[in-house]
Amino acid sequence: MNFNSKIFLLASLALVCAVPLKAQSKVTAQPAPVRPRVFINPGHGGHDSNDRPEPFFNEGMQQRVPYYESDSNLAEGQALYDILRNKGYEVYMSRFNNTSQDDLYLFEISQMALAYGADVFFAIHSNDTGTSRRTNIPLALFRGYTDREAAEGSKELALTVVKNLRNNQTSQWTGDGLARGDWSFYSWGYGVGLGVLRWNKVPGMLVESAFHDYLPERERFLNKDYSWNNAWLHSISLDEFFHRQGINQGVISGVVRYDYQRKGARVTTFGDDRYQPVNNIPVELCTPDGSVIASYQTDSYNNGFYSFTGLKPGNYTVEVDGAPSHPVTVKANAATYCNITIATIKQQGDTTSVNVDVAQ
Repeated sequence: MNFNSKIFLLASLALVCAVPLKAQSKVTAQPAPVRPRVFINPGHGGHDSNDRPEPFFNEGMQQRVPYYESDSNLAEGQALYDILRNKGYEVYMSRFNNTSQDDLYLFEISQMALAYGADVFFAIHSNDTGTSRRTNIPLALFRGYTDREAAEGSKELALTVVKNLRNNQTSQWTGDGLARGDWSFYSWGYGVGLGVLRWNKVPGMLVESAFHDYLPERERFLNKDYSWNNAWLHSISLDEFFHRQGINQGVISGVVRYDYQRKGARVTTFGDDRYQPVNNIPVELCTPDGSVIASYQTDSYNNGFYSFTGLKPGNYTVEVDGAPSHPVTVKANAATYCNITIATIKQQGDTTSVNVDVAQ
């Protein structure tokens, strides 16, 4: 793609663990619009050499599988488009397909947002260190210096987006998220910064939802429901930014893993990603008395991810074969996490036990 600023500067990585990130509220000079207009730009477009192709051998599929950042960006963008419309926003998106023709010039994208009369510009990407070093954090960049934004509200939005992504417990993070002005983050000179933000006149930012060169994250990005989960978190951030209540629905998501180390070639992992995800296992959502409401089968891409969406607030249980039922509570316009580790028989004669780790 024309967007040439995806290399994450290693010099900035040292700042990640040193500075905790908290969203800060600020007084809004004018009342928020009744139906905010959000312009979504899913980054890149097509399956070309500059659309971040990173094919890899997938242990679950037992074959080499393709990956393009343009695919996961679009999946996340389309999900956010649908969620925001359901929440009463007016939404426009720069592309709905993934061909080379959809890879628009950056100036053209900014002019589309201005012509639409957007209240917010929201560019969706994932990141890559461009080196052999691995890390995994959410990153949001806005136009201007970190302490002096070019469009008022951009920093507040970036902080809020990163805060909610960092709370995603289906991923494994290496440090706090990062929100920075692009002029501060990149040493390209005054007024250069990211091309997609260069002509932007409204509050906006570019979010790198995670690092796709971190293999377990790339495996999760192959699941469109994982991208939907990121989009749900983005929608909550926009609700906070525009001071909206959201909708009376919630989401449960999690990852099912065994208690032994990942199979296959040795790869860099963080936290619970060192454990083997469970492929093709049914996960059931039940009422507290055990009645099945919905079922989700994890995919074959070695990520163990599952999710249940559009849930009424209340109490539920999550059921996985061989594991005890586990109670979870869904809140309105929020995300609930239930990560499950299935213990295996270590010695002959041992009984199977289960360790369930739940975060809400």
